Amino acid sequence: MNMKRLSFAKLLRNAEGASLVELALSMPMFLAILGGAVDFGHAYCVSIEVAGAAQAGALYGVRFPTDVSGMQEAAQNGAPDLTSFNSVATYGCECPDGTSAVPNCSAPPSCPANYVNYVQVTTSALYSPIITLPGLPAADSLQGFSRMRVGGD
Repeated sequence: MNMKRLSFAKLLRNAEGASLVELALSMPMFLAILGGAVDFGHAYCVSIEVAGAAQAGALYGVRFPTDVSGMQEAAQNGAPDLTSFNSVATYGCECPDGTSAVPNCSAPPSCPANYVNYVQVTTSALYSPIITLPGLPAADSLQGFSRMRVGGD
């Protein structure tokens, strides 16, 4: 029995065994940090794609301001990698200072000067994290928005 104690004590003093134990204890922490960084990068990439899709839809709307379905299709084409993607496109008129917005230009806004036309595209996509943690949502909605002026009257 005394022999087992001596060999165990000798093993504890061995440097090779200590470095293996340190690696075993620190590896889960490093993997958790790496997983969080990858997940954050993926969320950031999806956020950029959602914002870029809104911009693509609004750019199409600058050329064809009343083609709402075309703006939504351009936004959809701007985010080909997203499965749960939604876009809403509108156009309207407003005063040059951005007030008195009238959707669909149904009536000209009451402005002291001429009014301007605008297009607006709002996009959203559902993002599911790669690593789910207790207490954090399993999915989150990321939003994109772009509003551009078309011209004046």
